[in-house]
Amino acid sequence: MFAAMMTYYSQIPRSKQQLEWDAERMFNSGGRFTHLHTPALETDMVFHTREEYYVAIAYMAMAAAEARVEVLAYALMSNHFHFILRGKDTRKFFNLFLRRLCLYLSRHGRPGILNTMRAEETEITSLKQFRNEVAYVIRNPFVVKDSVHIFANIQTSGFLYFNPFLQFLSVEAIDNMTIREKQAIIKSKDTELLKGATALGPMINPASFVNYKLVESLFVTARQFIHWTLKNVEVQVETALRMGEQPNLSDEELLSMTFKLCRSQFGIAKPAELDRQQQMILVKKLKYDYSASNGQIARVLNAPVSTIDAMFPLSAKERK
Repeated sequence: MFAAMMTYYSQIPRSKQQLEWDAERMFNSGGRFTHLHTPALETDMVFHTREEYYVAIAYMAMAAAEARVEVLAYALMSNHFHFILRGKDTRKFFNLFLRRLCLYLSRHGRPGILNTMRAEETEITSLKQFRNEVAYVIRNPFVVKDSVHIFANIQTSGFLYFNPFLQFLSVEAIDNMTIREKQAIIKSKDTELLKGATALGPMINPASFVNYKLVESLFVTARQFIHWTLKNVEVQVETALRMGEQPNLSDEELLSMTFKLCRSQFGIAKPAELDRQQQMILVKKLKYDYSASNGQIARVLNAPVSTIDAMFPLSAKERK
């Protein structure tokens, strides 16, 4: 029924408002949506090599097939995971994924590093929340490391959505491979779990198991998707704090938030017009609500870093 609705609506020219209504209806009839995420490991990193990411992507596809859930978005961070899923057995998905990854890492000399990892689930109950959670997941590697391209990196599914070049990628059907070729890619003997999947070079093609088309239909347009991912900074901060993670904003994003705070908190157009007391309130808000570093605050407010270091000496010592 859900697939029939998508096909029906895709054939009718509609206004933006109608597209929003259609997206709302599709979300409400789409079943159970969940953001499954894990706290960051404190003592080690999960991934040390690019091949380990390839393996995790294969195990993600296999776990989704075995648990009969759909992966809609993912982020494989160096020390934690995020998955946006549709279906009932999300815990089974995570346990299968984690078990295979644990065995692989153990066979390659790193036993036990995932033994303490536990999954937490956030139920997604509205279309707006769905968009917030997907955007947060895709942004994760980008905000942590400035060399990561937000829509073109191996750690997330961000490259799949609204990408007209997907159809031109050179992929090979897993079903056409020999058993040895399959096992070389997925590092497992459970090759039957990937029937119908394709390989993209040395890895399972995420487009063959991530339901990116559904995500596109719930964001409506590419412009909306990009805006939600890049511009909706306040919601990203709220999402991070709710999950117990630290917000991580670029200088440009923090500067944008600074101007917004000046207007909303003090009714002033820009930081240069703040008095001494207002500056102190703003600096503390940037530090404690947005996890800005001393250097970031100094750059955004065009202030001497020594002044900010004097306010937050512990952060100054950590930098050194």
